Amino acid sequence: MTRLRIAATAIIVAGLISGVVHAQVACPPTVSVEQKALAPNDWSLGYSKDAAELSSVTIFDGSPEELASLKYDDERTVKDEIVQTWELPASPRGYWIVCGYANTTAQLRRKLPDRVRACEVVFEKGVSYAGGGAVIKLARCTSAATTH
Repeated sequence: MTRLRIAATAIIVAGLISGVVHAQVACPPTVSVEQKALAPNDWSLGYSKDAAELSSVTIFDGSPEELASLKYDDERTVKDEIVQTWELPASPRGYWIVCGYANTTAQLRRKLPDRVRACEVVFEKGVSYAGGGAVIKLARCTSAATTH
């Protein structure tokens, strides 16, 4: 092994032992979607080439089916961005993240690891997709404090 690889391995092992390695979940910036529609009589069907890009993020206390969405704890403007953050104390119900995408009704959802304690979403200020969804630069949840 090279010295660099040995050093990197040592740092990872030390992080695992000390608990420094953080859980992180991030919404994918795009999602691949296949649509299927039926055209009524006298109509033809076509599909937009617009990408399904991240345009909404919702954090839930418990399963999304329970509809317990959480409002962010803080919102600040930094240059041309709006940053929203959620603080997530330990919860027996667990937290979920739902990522929504422009140009589709498809959503990605997943339960966050129990040790996640904060989420952060960074929007482009004053910019939105044609359907009204926000342009999101970053959406992540971590076990460490969020800083952008």
